[in-house]
Amino acid sequence: MINSRYQWEKPNIQNQKAVNELSETFGISKLIAKILVNRGYDTVETANAFLRPEISDLYDPFLLHDMDKTIERLFQAIDNGEKIVVYGDYDVDGMTSTAIMTWALELMGANVSYFVPSRFSDGYGPNLANYQKLAAEGMQLLVTVDNGVSGKDEVAWLMSQGIDVIITDHHELPAELPVATAIVHPRHPEGSYPFGGLSGAGVAFKVASALLEEPADEVLDLAALGTVADVMSLTDENRIIVKQGLENLKLDPRPGLSALLAASGTQLSDIDSSTIGFTIAPRLNSLGRLEDATTGVQLLLMDDIENAKPLAEHVNELNQNRQQLVNDITTAAQDQVEKLIDDPILVVAGENWHEGVLGIVASKLVEQTGKPTIALTINGNEMKGSGRSVPAFDLFTALDGHRDLMVAFGGHASAAGMTIPTDNLQEIRLVLREEATKQSLAGAQKPQLQIAAEVTADDFTQQNFDNLQVLAPFGEGNPEPLFMVNVNKVDKVKTMTEGKHLRFTAQTTTGALPVIAFGWGHQAVALDGHFSSLQVAGTMSQNTFRGSTTYQLMLQDMVAQGAAVLDKRTSRLTKQTFAPNATYVFFNVNHYQQLSGYISQPSKAVMWQDISQQLHIQTMVLVDLPESLSQLQQLLQTVVPGRLVPMFYVKNPVYLQKMPDKQAFAKVFKFVNSFKNIDLNTQFDAAVNHLKMHKMTLQLILKMFLDAKFVIIENGVLNAVPNPTPMNLTETKTFQRFMAQRDLEQQLIYSTTAELETLLMNLSKQES
Repeated sequence: MINSRYQWEKPNIQNQKAVNELSETFGISKLIAKILVNRGYDTVETANAFLRPEISDLYDPFLLHDMDKTIERLFQAIDNGEKIVVYGDYDVDGMTSTAIMTWALELMGANVSYFVPSRFSDGYGPNLANYQKLAAEGMQLLVTVDNGVSGKDEVAWLMSQGIDVIITDHHELPAELPVATAIVHPRHPEGSYPFGGLSGAGVAFKVASALLEEPADEVLDLAALGTVADVMSLTDENRIIVKQGLENLKLDPRPGLSALLAASGTQLSDIDSSTIGFTIAPRLNSLGRLEDATTGVQLLLMDDIENAKPLAEHVNELNQNRQQLVNDITTAAQDQVEKLIDDPILVVAGENWHEGVLGIVASKLVEQTGKPTIALTINGNEMKGSGRSVPAFDLFTALDGHRDLMVAFGGHASAAGMTIPTDNLQEIRLVLREEATKQSLAGAQKPQLQIAAEVTADDFTQQNFDNLQVLAPFGEGNPEPLFMVNVNKVDKVKTMTEGKHLRFTAQTTTGALPVIAFGWGHQAVALDGHFSSLQVAGTMSQNTFRGSTTYQLMLQDMVAQGAAVLDKRTSRLTKQTFAPNATYVFFNVNHYQQLSGYISQPSKAVMWQDISQQLHIQTMVLVDLPESLSQLQQLLQTVVPGRLVPMFYVKNPVYLQKMPDKQAFAKVFKFVNSFKNIDLNTQFDAAVNHLKMHKMTLQLILKMFLDAKFVIIENGVLNAVPNPTPMNLTETKTFQRFMAQRDLEQQLIYSTTAELETLLMNLSKQES
């Protein structure tokens, strides 16, 4: 069995009329039309706005709250030559916001500089010490980008000093806003902007557009970069910004981004929204995580590619260092995770882990375990780090009521940062266990995964792939369509990148489908077996190699019913047979006593009747043969492991034993009546030689004779019974047991792999 990470939601298209209308109007396939309708674009008007986003469809920037005040004050500062400082943030949205605002003000002739705080010494958002330093250096107007609404007290100090403050932000609004010269925010309570989902870069782009009195299309690439990197919804105005920004990036990338793309080995023709999310953004973010995000703004504003190249190469190298740090810390954290298996929320901590990457580490552990995770670096008496959560658990609420255990704390439901005294580590873990119970985390539903359609291998074609691109750019709010495929069998399972990832071939009813599965390396062994049913879900991907283009599924999730059966039947057991990390189940107590010493931790040996329903077994090995199929069925209906490995060892199989014929019975009957007091302890081999018969055949006949009371055996001495009562030997218990054992061995040992898999799957099915 492979449990899905998500709750799959399949489409239920009721409005077939809308599907047909969109398909005919826009010349798109029914599949694309169904996806549009399923996402709410069920009229020609809404679908047209989605499929054909134009710059002319952008909203008037003066609809934003205080935009008129902002532009008036900026022009006043420009005219008077006032010293303006753009105050940004150290993530990609902050860097791009800073670059956009600085570019626009410089273009208008302003005396402007920018300041990007340090993640390590300044922290996020308004910082009074920095404000005071900038004021002492002659700042006359502060313009915040991607931050500021949380700085009530800090802004009040600046205003009291006669320094005006323009806040441009998009973050959650506090109960009490700062008293500033102007606050530009798409969700300002006194505003009525049509779209509240702008990023910080999106807000800066709107200010730049208002300054220029036309859309600031020269910085649409930066606005797109900030929007995607900050995981904003790619709908409404953001879709226009990102689609047009990506086109600008493809056609004429600014020098800094061109150099960065070249350093990463990315071709301009390959650029899409994933290029931002997986190539550009991580590299720029590595600056804020490991060094100084100011360098990122410099790179974005450079106008000479030769000057940009060395900086871009440095950023690329820094990103590689960041990746190595993440891998090293994640590996160390995984060792702790194994010891915290019963904790609903994971808290891992290590000496001198790099603070700048702990959010990424926490995210990776959430992805691997499905559990909310906090990763902390220990520096003497204090621990500092980041937490990431799942939709079913509000991390901020869980910790907000326990601030007495922390030095500093902040964040929201899905992510938080904190500083904790080292001595409070265990208490924090206990608190989180209690909070998990309060929020009913254990019983929470899995996050949903929206399936666009059920398809087969035949549907992975160039035509369908090209059709899907009309829905791009993909991202938050407009995810790449996910397709479900029923799989009959899995072939060619291979791991990649030191076992982290997988590639395999899924056999479907219409042919083979290549599958790439990032982060699923731990399922490689399970996929070597066969399930009663297996479904995969993922996106359609194009792969070009040596001039040949194929189409594959990029796995998002999979689910398999029944245990994966891996046929390891054997007639010989050695110490090497018992590999680690498995539960070895015995049916024969003598085998259990003889062989359990070969099995060491973390593996375990157990008799079949001691298996509990509460056990979560990943790999269950059936060492020897059960007494009956009903015994095996009872076991398989008690627990369903992730992988079932039948070995079914039997010392003396009866299936290969020759069935005695009438001549053999007659020969033995004559023999026992011809000799008296045959000592089987000392004369059995002589009897075998005399009768020219296999010893197991002779043993079987003698047991049947004993059942039929044709002979008696006392203290190992055999004698015939005079004038025995005639009896059909096939009615003896010995013969019936023999035939039952032959049948059991035929089904479990001498069947084909396919026959065995079918039998085991049927035995494991729960009665309805």
